Amino acid sequence: MTVSAPAFQESVSTPITGIGERFAPLRIVDPTAERAMLCSMQKYGQIAPVVVCRIAPGKQELLDGFKRLRAARQLGLCELNAMAIDVSLRAAKACMLQLNRVGRAISAMEEALVVYSLHNEDGLSQVEIGTLLGRHKSWVCRRISLIERLSDEVQESIRLGLLPASFGVEMAQLRQRNQGLLLESIREHGLTALETRKVVAALQNRPQWEHDAILRDPRGLVTAPEQEALVDPHDEKGLSYNAKRIQQRLCTLDMNSLEVTLILSGTELGQFDIHEEGRLRSKCAKVLVSIGKVVKELREAAGGGTELLS
Repeated sequence: MTVSAPAFQESVSTPITGIGERFAPLRIVDPTAERAMLCSMQKYGQIAPVVVCRIAPGKQELLDGFKRLRAARQLGLCELNAMAIDVSLRAAKACMLQLNRVGRAISAMEEALVVYSLHNEDGLSQVEIGTLLGRHKSWVCRRISLIERLSDEVQESIRLGLLPASFGVEMAQLRQRNQGLLLESIREHGLTALETRKVVAALQNRPQWEHDAILRDPRGLVTAPEQEALVDPHDEKGLSYNAKRIQQRLCTLDMNSLEVTLILSGTELGQFDIHEEGRLRSKCAKVLVSIGKVVKELREAAGGGTELLS
């Protein structure tokens, strides 16, 4: 049965030492957000209460407010305002997602950690988890698969905030050996988020025999200019400047079309979170319109040469 909205009790001042963190491994540390919370609590104090669940007399586990709890410890506070709910351990994990669903305060990786915990530690089936969370079984399956495909080292780096949570979905596309090598490259070369994304894309789309070279020198890849298709000099012989320019654009279009086809054929858009999936599908629809116009112009331009394509 789907977990309904939890019934909160009035917030009360609660000793920090009495708040457990058994669910902390299901949330990901964000260093930037941690610093912002510390600064906020230093200036204004605790604005919103944390949420705890009572799993036994005198035993409370934190469900929401991990950044507030860590900031309170750094500031030397002894108590926090807390609202308590009485739920089972399984329902508590579901509540973690519910409490953060508004405003997308929880990432796809954190959703995956919670779902995987319900499946692997609590023994719930995918159907049972879907019912508990009010989600389709396919969504549950994708979240479990995301964790299973990530190496332990990558999972730990993401949990500790050493690697952005959004990279989890991308790195899950790589073999676990390459995940470890890419982590080494990120640390050694200080790759930014954008640069890492470019390396991941190259590892997904380049031949296997190129992977070691890419991982040894990722900086060479990310600083290289955007690639254009190479045109055989023989094909350009005797062409005017404008004709060569059109031919170059057509070759580049051909190369990019094949690359996008490979990417989409090997990628399930449903693996991304709802916001990302919606934006990708919207972009696909927009590109379809543009491609329709391109196809029309190409057909007209091909003219009598269309029989060469049959």
